[in-house]
Amino acid sequence: MPTNGYFSSERDKAIIDAGGFFCEACLVGKPASKASPDPRYCQGCYEFLLKEAEMLPGNKRPKWIPKPQKAPKKQYQVSQHGDGIMSTVEGKKIEVDIINPPDAIRTSTKRGPKHRQLPEDLIRQLASEGMGSKVIAARLKAEHGIIVSYKTIQRILSGERKQLALPMSAP
Repeated sequence: MPTNGYFSSERDKAIIDAGGFFCEACLVGKPASKASPDPRYCQGCYEFLLKEAEMLPGNKRPKWIPKPQKAPKKQYQVSQHGDGIMSTVEGKKIEVDIINPPDAIRTSTKRGPKHRQLPEDLIRQLASEGMGSKVIAARLKAEHGIIVSYKTIQRILSGERKQLALPMSAP
């Protein structure tokens, strides 16, 4: 159904196919010569909307406010030394290869504090005398200079913590 009025989808399609664009404010096809810095609007609508945006109160910036087209992103050259280690700057996700240290440097894969040798025989002897784990921890610190958590002593007494015992004489 052809129309002789302002809107005509056939005319707009022909203008766009010829290298023009569709103005989102006028809602019609426009030739490329009437383009503005914002690819959504023709030059006339761009100038009008900029004046309207100046009258807006506050710091709100609605999406319809014209903005100049962004400059193309810079492309960086990646040296050949890093080709196998990192992806390019333009990639969606920067990935880094995980390089494991030599076996001589790697000590343990477990997290947390490393187990120390503790006088388990002395701890068991003090526990058999009726001392609690907190008292044993305080006594080891005072008499032998061994700082150990009462929780570690509880683990030793319950058999959860297995390690070599450090020979130590009883007081």
